[in-house]
Amino acid sequence: MTASHSSPAAGRLEAIEITKQFGSVKVLEGVNCALTPGRIHTIIGENGAGKSTLFKILSGLYLPSDGALHLDDKPIVLGSPRAAHQRGIYLVPQEPALMAELSVAETMFVGQLPTKGTLFGRVDWPAAKREAARALAALGVDIDVDHISKDLSIAQQQQVECAKALLRGCRIILFDEPTSPLTSHEVARLFAIMRRLRDEGYTLAFISHRMDEVLDISDDISVLRDGRLVDSVTRGNFDRKSLLSKMVGREMSIGLRRGRSTATTEPVLSVEGLAREPRFRGVSFTLHKGEILGLAGLIGAGRTEIAEAVCGLTPKTAGKVTLGADDITHARTSQIIRHGLVYAPEDRARHGVVLPMSITHNVTSSLLERVKQRFGFLDRNDERRIAGDTVRQYRVRSSRLDQPLSELSGGNQQKVVFGKWMSTSPLVAILDEPTRGVDVGAKDEIYELIDELAAGGLAILVISSEMEELVRICDRILSVYEGQIVAELTGDEITPDRVGASYLSHAHV
Repeated sequence: MTASHSSPAAGRLEAIEITKQFGSVKVLEGVNCALTPGRIHTIIGENGAGKSTLFKILSGLYLPSDGALHLDDKPIVLGSPRAAHQRGIYLVPQEPALMAELSVAETMFVGQLPTKGTLFGRVDWPAAKREAARALAALGVDIDVDHISKDLSIAQQQQVECAKALLRGCRIILFDEPTSPLTSHEVARLFAIMRRLRDEGYTLAFISHRMDEVLDISDDISVLRDGRLVDSVTRGNFDRKSLLSKMVGREMSIGLRRGRSTATTEPVLSVEGLAREPRFRGVSFTLHKGEILGLAGLIGAGRTEIAEAVCGLTPKTAGKVTLGADDITHARTSQIIRHGLVYAPEDRARHGVVLPMSITHNVTSSLLERVKQRFGFLDRNDERRIAGDTVRQYRVRSSRLDQPLSELSGGNQQKVVFGKWMSTSPLVAILDEPTRGVDVGAKDEIYELIDELAAGGLAILVISSEMEELVRICDRILSVYEGQIVAELTGDEITPDRVGASYLSHAHV
């Protein structure tokens, strides 16, 4: 691969007895990890296990509190990302950091613009564009280098980040949860790039919360738990159940499908001919008591827009929505909640909870009228009782009820979201990406909670971009493509291959 700088041979990057402490809190303790050329090394662990902190040390963002880094058996000190780049190490962040208003070529060359002529030099833009295009082509990526960065998709931005690594001559590339915002098709393209780099001798490391991805892409795996390394394994010596058990420190029962359906024939939610042109149209389905119904499809297919219209968050241009015996087509969202339909949105930090607020205040924010009052003020003891019941029922791990939600892991935040809405005793719950940003250990707990809620008679509509998730928990799946329901799968029809094919077969090739 050609880059604007000479590319050194990929090296072996080793973390030796790495400890990182923030104040009195040890985030990493005595971690050993070796990244080897020509292999993809995945770091897994629950939220808070120390994965991203380790990557930040390996890429120069943090200095370790103790321990050392070795590159090809020689000690190195990385005091900044620039120092890491000079050693051939590059971090592709979870959220790409491109400069929105610059072109692709400009943002790729920030900090290292090629110059020519005169004493001080002037920018050689033709050379910059040639080198940027060459790096993208080396990855098999077709992106116009004159394109404005803000107009790129997340997947394209990550591809540009990979190309930036090549431009800087870096052959040790770290990927910190790059797949979390991607569709399955986009993940496949990214993995093709990673495999291409691996086969050319690059040293690659990867963090993911998606166990199917970990099993697919990894040559080596290191498992972190509570800041410590608990195991390192190579391909052929790991499986899903053993990895999850090592992550959480206990045996886990992993099933590809729900053991028993609790769906009944009693309709609870009926949607007829629902439309909001041009986002979606002609959407009809019935959700039954105790049923878990999934909406599958590509990001942008219209699934969230359908859910928001059903909940009254956005207007409808046609159709009818019935909840039990009540026509809620034109009801306000507050009325719809009182009728028994709740919605846990995809972005819990923005729309599901208030992170700086306490667990107690988040839980009771949806049912203030049910909290006892004294002299016109909320009874704090009753608030704490309700919150305490929710924390116990939904197995929220926390130190105290007045703990700010921002201090909890993603999985525990999501449990609080569930508890907040389930406290209203709904008939129907719509869960939009219920495990986004949640580690694989906590996912299993959330799946168990969803199963328990369905067993209690709750009708549940799940929107998820993870086919494995839909296959694991759903009784029935509707596939959405370009705003229309294009397929319905039930029972033995629900497999990852068939779910993907049910909407991808409609895509224009």
